[in-house]
Amino acid sequence: MKKHICIILLAALLLLCACQPTPENPIVVGKDQDIMIGKAEEEAVYVSLTPDPGEQRVDWADRLGAPEHYTATLTSANGHLHVEVDANVYLPDTELPIVRVEQQRFTDEDARRFATALLGENPQCIDPYQYNNRTKAMYEEDIRRRMDALDNWEDYGSIVYDQYETKAEFQAALKKLMEEAEHAPDTLDTFAPTYEWRTMYEGKEDGLSETQDQIMELLTLNADGTRTGLNIIRSTSGSSLRYTRNCEEPVSYPFDCSQYPNELKTTEVQAIAIAEETLTKMGLTHLRFALIKSIRNYTGDVARKNNPYRPYWAIVFTPEVNGAQMTYAFQRMTEVSEYNRMWQNECCFVMVDDDGIAALSYNSPCSVSETSVSAASLMPFEKIREIFEKMVLIVDNDADLEGIDVRYRITNVRLGLVSIPEQNGDGGLLVPAWDFIGIWEYDDHVPDEQRELGRTTDETWSYLTINAVDGSIIKRQP
Repeated sequence: MKKHICIILLAALLLLCACQPTPENPIVVGKDQDIMIGKAEEEAVYVSLTPDPGEQRVDWADRLGAPEHYTATLTSANGHLHVEVDANVYLPDTELPIVRVEQQRFTDEDARRFATALLGENPQCIDPYQYNNRTKAMYEEDIRRRMDALDNWEDYGSIVYDQYETKAEFQAALKKLMEEAEHAPDTLDTFAPTYEWRTMYEGKEDGLSETQDQIMELLTLNADGTRTGLNIIRSTSGSSLRYTRNCEEPVSYPFDCSQYPNELKTTEVQAIAIAEETLTKMGLTHLRFALIKSIRNYTGDVARKNNPYRPYWAIVFTPEVNGAQMTYAFQRMTEVSEYNRMWQNECCFVMVDDDGIAALSYNSPCSVSETSVSAASLMPFEKIREIFEKMVLIVDNDADLEGIDVRYRITNVRLGLVSIPEQNGDGGLLVPAWDFIGIWEYDDHVPDEQRELGRTTDETWSYLTINAVDGSIIKRQP
């Protein structure tokens, strides 16, 4: 009996295996970076480089046989994943290098320069660690938002303030806030910034443990009674900076693929110029414009009709090295694998409205430690196309696994630099790579009520990233 059961189970197993597509594993960047670099040098096209390779004009379309436009219709083995390609092909006009980079720790000089550029020459600071250091104006702004939420509790108020289990609990908290506002001062004591770094701690089982990371927190009092915040972190795992013009109405870059119609008087060109001027003052002259989109910041990040919001231009800047720029995609990190550790791309996000810079964040700054290859040899586009059409149906294909129909729409193909972790070191590499970018996978599933608000999805999701030197797959992660 047991023998018959085993035979039946084995037959069923074989049948299941027969229904599955032949397993194919993508080559993941990191298996041997030395070989990749050697390949880029060995087969390099010999050109007469100027002292700055970035000044060398290159016709990549001619060199690689890349078309201006690329179309394709693909379907996975089990028929659930559909890929439609109707994409312009964007090429740089400079040689593409391979460079080693190291994570940068902000210096005292950096911090002062950032503060001057964002807070002004003589900012008036208040103690960021003092409990409840709020003026009457700050309380009144908070109360105004909460009163609006109370008036629209069923629609969006209960979602915005979901920390309260009931409307009565929310009303009790609002009453207490009003009582505190009655005794709040009109202004606060201020002082010149001291630019002091504080040690950061991490929680462990036996309590807090001191780290090598440090933070500088600057909080300034504005003439209208609001607060502006600037936090600067220098860390062994990557430094970062966060600026918010009005802490009473915080705004941050929307880390999703949504955008809305523009409602600002400030134009795209003007917004980019405002952001670039600020970055120049901050000394971040190696960053270049990569993307702009119009967005809304709804109160509590709840996009509902009648919920108050403010419109902004959301702008992205990425590093430029030797005249070549890092390509921006929604996925800003490298996926952890047996070959890769977590690695976040250097990137700067700027929010602009009709009053100027509303928020700015700068993550994972790096400095170039070595140029491994000044002008890398790249695979012809026809070979890249073959790899894409095969691997886009395999890599992260959850559609076939779950039996759900999914459609990718690739709208642009870009050749640029992508940042990956160094295989045998603590730094990273910037390598030439192709990104196949399109509209977010769930574009068709944007709720109708949000479509009525004007929400759409942007085209920043990279469905496949291919190393342009050796054709291996670079696994990006949001």
